[in-house]
Amino acid sequence: MIKPSVTLVGQAGMPHYPVSRQLGWFEFLPTWCFYTPVVVQSIGLGLYYRSLTLPLIANPGIRLSGMVGEAKSEVFAQAGDTAQRYIAAYWRWTRPNAITPSIKKTLLAELARAGIAMPLVAKPDKGCRGAGVQRIDTEKKLFAYISTFPPDRDIIFQALAPYDAEAGVFYIRYPGEESGHIFSLGLKYLPAVIGDGKHTLAALIQHHDAASVRGHLYHQRHHHQLDEVIPAGVRIPLAFSGSHCRGAIFKDGAAWITPALTAKMDTIAKDINGFYFGRFDIKFRDMASLKKGEALCIVEINGASSEPAHIWDSEGGYLQAIRALLHQYRHLYHIGARLRLQGHKPPSVFALLRAWYQEKRWMKQYPETD
Repeated sequence: MIKPSVTLVGQAGMPHYPVSRQLGWFEFLPTWCFYTPVVVQSIGLGLYYRSLTLPLIANPGIRLSGMVGEAKSEVFAQAGDTAQRYIAAYWRWTRPNAITPSIKKTLLAELARAGIAMPLVAKPDKGCRGAGVQRIDTEKKLFAYISTFPPDRDIIFQALAPYDAEAGVFYIRYPGEESGHIFSLGLKYLPAVIGDGKHTLAALIQHHDAASVRGHLYHQRHHHQLDEVIPAGVRIPLAFSGSHCRGAIFKDGAAWITPALTAKMDTIAKDINGFYFGRFDIKFRDMASLKKGEALCIVEINGASSEPAHIWDSEGGYLQAIRALLHQYRHLYHIGARLRLQGHKPPSVFALLRAWYQEKRWMKQYPETD
């Protein structure tokens, strides 16, 4: 039974939220429940603008605008010197067919030269929704990760951000305009349990106010230790990837949007070649710093298909989520229309479907997600 209220405690620097609904009834509905209205609207907008694929040029600096199939390293590479200062250090590495001692030694040397030490984050260069993202604490886990990764595919190794607090900042700017705006600010909470020396991990999850209703997500990830009694004081993070489908909990942070934060996102986004629309996944020191646009560390830059994270706030509701998604895609078509006038040519629907099929196939081959 869902309890009537709970205080959601997040990472260091995050606000404590009193919430009345731990899980919105709409949160885990099938994808088509959210995107059928988007498809219907897109058909109408496509007929109006005489192109169904205008959203695929809304970010001309990113392959297919970041709708599907883009590489994280390619997006990061579009950032100029100013924007690069805010992106966590990263290294792209192609997994060879065979993992030999020499390969392992070379990888460690390359990471050291890139300034990336353990703990670090490993993730597919081409992936979405947190697929294959792991926190790597030891060389043993690093080598286990690369050994289970598909050959000839690229991995991003990224320095662990210096902050625990996390938010998804959705930014939109129209071509030719000097300033953009923050369309959505979603605060991300990654639940954890603390052992008491008496109960198993499964029992701790079951009795965790916020985590129990998402237990199916954490059970799958921690299946190897569910029956283990957790020693007193030991903290077990239930999720590492800040993705809703991986168990992260979201709250609408619109009240924390300030002119200073918007100005900082303008500075960063305008220094990314051909970027007008998308979500920055950001680690930050605390709420005061976030409001000032200070002490920020970007870990992901997501393009046209990224969702405004606030829609997964359990207290928001299904209709609020639909309205936000419809609004989002109207912006995509409007931006695409402006860029078409500047000479950008929308790709074919076939190019989109081919990239989507490839991404779906690759996602099934990635290692488990933390």
